[in-house]
Parts: sequence; C-alpha cells; structure tokens
Amino acid sequence: MIDITDVRTRRRLCGAVAAVLAVLALLLVGAAPASAHATLVSSDPAEGEVVATVPDVVTFTFDEPVNLTADAVRVFDAAGDPVDSSAEARDTVVTADLPDELDDGTYVVTWRAVSSDGHPISGSLTFSIGAPSETVVAPPVDAAPSNDLRSDLSVVQAIQYVGLLLAAGLVVFGTWIGGAVIPAKARVRIRLVAGAAAGAAVLGAAGAVPLAGAYQQGLGLEGAVSAAAFDLSLVGDDLLVLVLVVVGLGLAVLGIGEVSRVGRPRLLATTGAAVAVLAPALVGHTRAFEPVTLLVVTDVVHLAAGATWLGGLVGLAITLPLLAHREREAALVVSRFSSAAAAVLVLLVATGSLMAWRVLGSWAGLVDTTYGTLLLVKVGIALVVVALAAHNRFRLLPRARSAVGHRERTATYSVVRRTVLAEAGLLAVLLAVTGFLVNQSPRGDAAAAAAAAPSRVTTGSLEDFTVLATLSPGSRGPNTLSLQLQDLAGEPLDGFAAPEVSVRSAQADVDLGLVPVVPTAAGTYAAEVVFPTSGTWEVQVSLRESEFANPVTTLSVEVR
Repeated sequence: MIDITDVRTRRRLCGAVAAVLAVLALLLVGAAPASAHATLVSSDPAEGEVVATVPDVVTFTFDEPVNLTADAVRVFDAAGDPVDSSAEARDTVVTADLPDELDDGTYVVTWRAVSSDGHPISGSLTFSIGAPSETVVAPPVDAAPSNDLRSDLSVVQAIQYVGLLLAAGLVVFGTWIGGAVIPAKARVRIRLVAGAAAGAAVLGAAGAVPLAGAYQQGLGLEGAVSAAAFDLSLVGDDLLVLVLVVVGLGLAVLGIGEVSRVGRPRLLATTGAAVAVLAPALVGHTRAFEPVTLLVVTDVVHLAAGATWLGGLVGLAITLPLLAHREREAALVVSRFSSAAAAVLVLLVATGSLMAWRVLGSWAGLVDTTYGTLLLVKVGIALVVVALAAHNRFRLLPRARSAVGHRERTATYSVVRRTVLAEAGLLAVLLAVTGFLVNQSPRGDAAAAAAAAPSRVTTGSLEDFTVLATLSPGSRGPNTLSLQLQDLAGEPLDGFAAPEVSVRSAQADVDLGLVPVVPTAAGTYAAEVVFPTSGTWEVQVSLRESEFANPVTTLSVEVR
C-alpha cells in the first residue's frame, strides 16, 4: 500500500490515527452503560391480581432505565372509558398515580416507554379492585402508525448509511490509497461524488430526527412535523449524530480537494471522515448491551472498514478509465486497494461476528426475529461481495499484470472495473439493508411491543356460590389464573384456605393435573398455569366445604 518508510508519510499517518483516536475518546466519555433491550420485570399490582382497595399507584419495574413519551401511561375501566391518571419515570421504575376513589371492577393500564437503544416498547396490565368485571372492553389503543413509521425511518437511515460510508470511503481512497497517483480529472470527479454522497447522508440524518421522535411516541407520519417529534429527551442523540455528520463530512469534502498539498489538508479530510463515521455508533443497539465501550468501538471499526471498502471500490471505478494509457499507475492503485481490502475484510468479519453474537444473544434469534433474518440477508450479500473480491484479486489482477500489449491490458482492466462496480453496487444494497436492520428489535417484535390484551372473565357455579375466573395473558405458555368465589349477594366468599380450593386443567388427552393455588385477597386465589398449546382448555374448580360436600364446576377458557 502506502510507503510508510517515508518519514513524512509516516508522520502524517500517525497524526491522522492520533486525531481519530482522540475524537473516539471524546465521544465515548460519558457513554451511559446499559445491559440489554428493556423488558418489564414486574408490576404492582401484578397481572390479573384482584386487590381489596384502590392502590395509590401502579408501578412498573424494568431491567434498565426507560424514558416516557407523552401520554405514555393510560388507564381504562372495564367499559373502555379513560380514567384520570399521571405518570413519571425514574431510572428503571415507572409510576402511575390513580384517583383516590375508583369503583370496583377490572381496570386496564396501557404503557409505552422508550428503551435505551431508541426502540419503543409497550404493553398492558389488567388488575381488578374488589372483584373482576364480567366483561372487559379492549382499550382504544392502536400501534399501527408507529409500525408504519418504522419503515419510513428505515428508508432515510438507509440513505444516510450509504451516503455516509461512500463519502467517507472516497476520502480515504483519495487521501491514502490513491494519493498523488490519481489524475487531477479523477480527483475532481471523486470530490463531486463524495459531495453528492455527503449531501445524501446529511439529508438522511436530518430526516431521521423527527421520524425517530414520532416513531418512539407512536405519532404516525403526520406527527413527524409536530413539535412533539423534537423532544430532546428522545431525539437528543439523533441531533448529535446530525451535527457530527454535517461537520465531519463538511471538513472531509473540503479537505479532499486539497490533498495534492500534503499535510494539513490530508489530516483535515481524514479527521472529518472519522468524525462522521463515528456518529452512527452513538445510537442503536451497541449502546444497549454490555460491555458498552467495547461494542461501540467495535461498531466504529466495522463502519470504518465498510467505508474504506465501499469508497475504494467507487474510487477505483472512477479512476481506472482515466488511467487507461498509464498501466503502471493503474496497477499501483489497484494493488494498494487490494492490500487494504484484505485487511478490511478481516476487520469486517471479526467486528461483525462480535456484534452479532453480543446483540442477538442466541442462534435461534437468527430465524425467530426480523433482526436475525435481515442479518442473514446482510451476511449473504457480504459473501457474494467477498467472492467477487477474491475473483478480482486472484484471477483478474494477475491476468492484468501479465497482459501483453496495450489492447490486452486495457481490456483486462475494463473487466476489473466492471467487477469493482458490481462489488460497489452490492455493498450499497448491503448498507441499505443495514438501514432497516438498525430499526428492528434483536429480541423480536413481541418483546418490543406487547399488544394490550385485557382478559375476559369466565363464570361458573358451585351450588350456591359463583366462580369468576380471569386468565392472563391468555396465550400459550405461562399464565396467571385468578379466581374469586362470591356468594349470592356478589360479595367475596371468605373463610376458605387454599387447600380447600383446588384447580386442575386439561385439554383432550393432555391433563395438567392439580395446580397449586395461592390466596391473594378475601375470597380470591391465584394459580400459575403453563398451557403448552393453544385452543380451549377445561379448568376444573372444586371447593371442599366439608368431608361430604365438595362441589365442582368446570370452566372453559380460550388460550391463543
């Protein structure tokens, strides 16, 4: 590649590396550590719980700090009517204040928060005061606008990634790989393309700010033009990315036009490109997993390697036609880039594997989540690019070096250029996929946005008593079965211990047997049941009143 034995070149290279490391250190100072994509750990009251009196507050505890958006926590009664409430978030705890007086019955609390990686998470809690309501109307909550907006955000971020890495990579090609060998006409074209790519990156970063704010709050596309979309507590990092992209690429494009004057212009262009490439690492999944510093540095190296590869390919495609009659210079430029690409490939594989392992967390995530599917698509495209690069390096370049005569060398380098263009096109597609990848939850959509699913009350009779049963969440897997025994007047039937109330569940040939029952309030009991399949399950409830009286009722519950 570059002759690093030359003292001036070595000093310039060391200065550029030092500047990049200094910028990286400054940006990483104060990076708040996080542990994972935020998930709800517990709530008080618990899901499906029946409490005797109105709780002062409803508390949600997460496994990492979260932010609340406007109207993030809403409370509805059994009829679906809103209940006055207010909420606040402190570190990992979200608290919703309730009115002092509420009627008995079932209430649904819907919540929406923003995880530390910028993804909104949501869910619902169903609890009852006194006794569950016989019917519960689903609250009017629609998450579709946010899901639609995620696609729009992915498009602008794809544009940002392609423009950013192309502009920064062209700077690396023009300042270090091509250097003085590049003809003046090619340098002008490289600067024009880098400027256009920088403009696309800035537009993408600017568009991502209001779209990210609207996406996190579920406002829909029309909400992106509202003042709420620019909430600094939510989009502060996105604004910082925009500033760094504008400043960094501005310096890079200005500096690349003066690289024929070695020294400060080259250092200016390289530092500007480094600042711009660092920007995307300030947001996204790598800041939501431990160890934060290692993953952020890995992300930066990954982006820098990708920029060097993409920019080098486009730079070669621009330069080679203008070196048609200067085979020696053409061979030198191609050889330099080929050597750089080999190192870049190693970095891309190593950093990409580390981030995928740490962020995705399991092999199953590759096929069970949209994030994993897009990651596989990205890997597939990368393998094709690697195959083309290997063909270029080990077949076409040796043929070009051994070609005899101007016509044969020109024809061979023409094939090299077409292969290079194919590589660059595939890398652009790969970066576009990355734009969609960063807006997917590594833990799956179900974990990122749990749909509000209030429970339905099932009733049965135990001679002179009534049984009210509530199943939550009502889906395959772990569930909480809440039971309340009432007398003819509708009052909770107190005085029976848990062993006197027994529950067993079955479906067709599957019998889950007796399920442990725990008293939670007067006449109210809870049982933890794991339903292995969906469908209709029979829940048998018996009450042992005496040695000779043991009434039994069978309830049918639907499991999704």
